[in-house]
Amino acid sequence: MEGLHNLKDRICDFENLMGAYRDAAKGKRYRNEVLDFSFNLGANLHQIQKELLDMTYKVGPYREFYVRYPKPRLVMALGFRDRVVQWAIYRQINPYLDKRYITHSYGCRKGKGTLPAAECLQNWQQKISRKPDADEWYLIKGDISKYFYRVEHGKVLNTYDEVSDDAWFRWLMRTIINNPDVPFGLPPGMKPDDCPRWRRLYDVGMPIGNLTSQETANLFLDKLDQFIKRTLKVHYYVRYMDDFCILVKGKENAKRIFAAIETFLRDELLLDISPKSRIQKATAPVEFVGYLLTPHGIRMRRKTTTHIKRSLRFIMAAFAAWQISYDAAMESVICYIGMCKHCNGHNMIRWIEEHFVLQRCDNMNIESDQPPGRRHFYTIQEQEDGTVDVYLRPHVLPLTTEDGATDYDVEMLVVRGVEPFDGMEEDIRARYDDWCASAEVVYL
Repeated sequence: MEGLHNLKDRICDFENLMGAYRDAAKGKRYRNEVLDFSFNLGANLHQIQKELLDMTYKVGPYREFYVRYPKPRLVMALGFRDRVVQWAIYRQINPYLDKRYITHSYGCRKGKGTLPAAECLQNWQQKISRKPDADEWYLIKGDISKYFYRVEHGKVLNTYDEVSDDAWFRWLMRTIINNPDVPFGLPPGMKPDDCPRWRRLYDVGMPIGNLTSQETANLFLDKLDQFIKRTLKVHYYVRYMDDFCILVKGKENAKRIFAAIETFLRDELLLDISPKSRIQKATAPVEFVGYLLTPHGIRMRRKTTTHIKRSLRFIMAAFAAWQISYDAAMESVICYIGMCKHCNGHNMIRWIEEHFVLQRCDNMNIESDQPPGRRHFYTIQEQEDGTVDVYLRPHVLPLTTEDGATDYDVEMLVVRGVEPFDGMEEDIRARYDDWCASAEVVYL
């Protein structure tokens, strides 16, 4: 397949950077860092473009935190400016790379996901269960040990070299992956929450939370996919990121394939298969991508139902204390119900109908009639005459010029010449719609 070419011009194109800004800001428009970036949108995008073209771009600092559910993970989040760069890369390379992947690779791909992966494996289980020799079929449940923390940088960068001959693009990916300031990797045998920062490794690992890490993870494990499909000639094979399942006939055949995969991971990709990996009967229940699968259907795991009940109790308590709005509470409930409808979750839906009740506490002192949980943007700019201008509600607008080119404006509302007073910010939040109604429209 033809490789990736001319990536410098395509990634640094201003139209692509504007699209990357929109993708990165989607659902996050009122976060402070997004608002700060949007306030000087054109200048910020041109600065990113200049740094990329001049090859002076450096990755900004990461914000590190742990996610404890369903297991401890160290997540590293970049600032908004760097996320725009990540989206600019992703928008140009993903359409090409996605065509390389096998059909049954379901991780971080459009139209794929955990539920389609579970349905695929369950359909295969059901199909095999109807065979006369169903007892002779076995399932290999595989997991790569600490994949994101143990992937070797040199191997990953060589993979990018195989798909692109663009020297500038190789420099950019090395800048992102070989970060000299932040160690991503874990020593063998250590867990994310057990490893102090000074013991992390610089030459292995990818930050969980990066858009390019997702793409890199899929691209690198495509080598495993091709080995299993083309060399081992396995038909029933499904992968979701670093978890995979294989259905084969014969226990000895399953052992042979398992050993071949273990050797390939160790010798070619410098990775280890997890001790949790195993061989079992094909028709036996198996946990995969958060579901419990059997030939008879897809069920929710017990730990999942326990988590949903705990989460809904927390939502009811937060709503009663006026900490979240009705819309925010119902949004979570609808998501859980939708999750249950796609598997055998009838009992969970019945539990929600019987136990989930939203009721406010009457004795709470509510100082504002603004719906709790609603977020509004405003920024205050001081003027030389002692007054302030209050900027409200930004919106990016595409404009088509007379020559057919596309330009962009940021439409904002501004209230000019406001005399500062005590409690002004509280008044803006409490009467936000009134402030917007009295504002004039400006374009930045």
